Amino acid sequence: MKILIVTNYLPPKIGGIERISHELASALNAVNGVEVSVATANWPAKFVEAEWKEIDYPYEVIDFPSITIFRRLPIPRIFKRSFWAKIQDLDDNFDLVFYQSHLFILNWIIAVRLQQVKRRVWMNQGCNYVPLNSKVGIFASFIYERFGMFIMKRFCNEFIGQSRNTADWISSKVGIPFQVLSNATNLGNIRSEKKIVERQVRTNVLFVGRLVEGKGLLDCVSAVSKANEILILESYPELFTLTIVGAGPLGDQIPRLNLNVVIDFRGELSHPKVIESMYESDILIQAYSQPEGLTTVTLEGLATGLLIVTTPLSGGEDLKGCINYISGNLGDLPRLLLKSRDIPVGRGDLLASGRSFIGGGLTWDTIAKRLIDRDYS
Repeated sequence: MKILIVTNYLPPKIGGIERISHELASALNAVNGVEVSVATANWPAKFVEAEWKEIDYPYEVIDFPSITIFRRLPIPRIFKRSFWAKIQDLDDNFDLVFYQSHLFILNWIIAVRLQQVKRRVWMNQGCNYVPLNSKVGIFASFIYERFGMFIMKRFCNEFIGQSRNTADWISSKVGIPFQVLSNATNLGNIRSEKKIVERQVRTNVLFVGRLVEGKGLLDCVSAVSKANEILILESYPELFTLTIVGAGPLGDQIPRLNLNVVIDFRGELSHPKVIESMYESDILIQAYSQPEGLTTVTLEGLATGLLIVTTPLSGGEDLKGCINYISGNLGDLPRLLLKSRDIPVGRGDLLASGRSFIGGGLTWDTIAKRLIDRDYS
């Protein structure tokens, strides 16, 4: 079976889609009789801010000439002959083409080029339009996304979302039903090389994500600060600290805020360093304006034995039996942080609980087989 995954970038670009594309391609390629290629743009070396060990790509990578704008969006070099030569050289005999999102022009072009492939899968990752600040930007983004949706709807024949919420949102925009194929993680890559610290009182809070609109950074920082205000009023000596892993324009706003929390800014980190930061922390905090699915960060937080203090997640209903998961509305986050300080459960039990939840069907080898078998929920 020959599979092509079409995506924006691969690691060392840091982000959810990039990590998902790499892990899914690796898991599919490990299935007996499956051969995987990934069509993508090359992430410019000048944008690599973290130190990375050499990355093993166990599948074929097809790099398409592109430029990168806004440090996140690849634009194909359609005026270069080498770009169209690579488009023409794409194998006509793929059994499945898997498109990550409708947001990337390369996906649109390959969708037209490989419209004869039997299985053409469109995966939707988000549950809202890309958030921007200006009215002109919002309008331009809306037109761009709607055009991408039109192309993917026209040239794909299988439609899936990363969660029920992402599936329902995109269904409402294009008028066709989307099924669900969940995110996953690779438990074998999430091991600690150091001794895990067991604290009697949980005080180390962690935020991981891009520091941009829509990712909940300022809401999370505010929640930790408000929780500390309550602790100060009640004369508790041990306050929360906050570690922020990620980069983006909102990071510059935080020092100007009147906050009651000590913050450790770590910037962009390689994947192993992110996992190390998780093992050093006690609580992962998340806040989303709309219920996201089980993000890569959420799953890795579970796998490292963190308590997950978050606004409700799409797919979180399956987490009700998982002791790691503590959810509530945005205004509840300070109270939930205070509650999580003294929950009488050790890190070992939290590790076992989180890994058991993931092992129940959210590992990449399981998701790869479900994709091959069309076993969507």
